[in-house]
Amino acid sequence: MNLVALRAQGNWSTRALAEQAQVDRRMIQRLERGELNVALGTVDKLARALGVSTGSLLGARPVARRETDNLIEALLAQNLIAARKSLMLTQEMLSQRSGVSRAVIAHIERQARNPSLGTLERLAASLALSLEVLLTSSP
Repeated sequence: MNLVALRAQGNWSTRALAEQAQVDRRMIQRLERGELNVALGTVDKLARALGVSTGSLLGARPVARRETDNLIEALLAQNLIAARKSLMLTQEMLSQRSGVSRAVIAHIERQARNPSLGTLERLAASLALSLEVLLTSSP
């Protein structure tokens, strides 16, 4: 994860970043410790504050956020549906593979849920994707 490196590069304290992103400082600390039960909305707020795309905050290297970047919920829904369909999986089949309930998958695909990174990690692994790919727009 790039959060620690980006904070250091920008000389951000956890308190200053929390204030800028309007998130709880403990959430930043949990993310930095690798705890994946932080909500996607929180990660997106941090990425916005740091000026990087949400997917790249979780990936190998940070990528500057573009004006045209979609809302993270829409991007996630689009990527999840495309990946699921490319493997010819129904929501029920993905649920069985990932251990994430079909209802939760349906809510994510309808952009009606702010899933945790832990949930997204299970879905991504079941689709043979990284979190970064699941949360990144295609060029």
